[in-house]
Amino acid sequence: LLERPALPPALAVPTVTYKLFLAGRSGVGKTALVAWLGGSPVPSAHHETLGIEATTLFWPAKPRASGRPVLFQLQLWD
Repeated sequence: LLERPALPPALAVPTVTYKLFLAGRSGVGKTALVAWLGGSPVPSAHHETLGIEATTLFWPAKPRASGRPVLFQLQLWD
């Protein structure tokens, strides 16, 4: 989910925000990983990322410990 889903107030779930910084050598697949997680097409040709590209996506989950659904807001910095 790339955008925060609109939920009625009765189904509202807590949002947990994480900022994930991806670092590594050039050409190892950091940008491809972000594209894949976001549901975008993975680039077929390699090009260097200039500066930082930030992608925000929402990931619903139900942790085993609480059993209550949460919505993770992941800010992926590549």
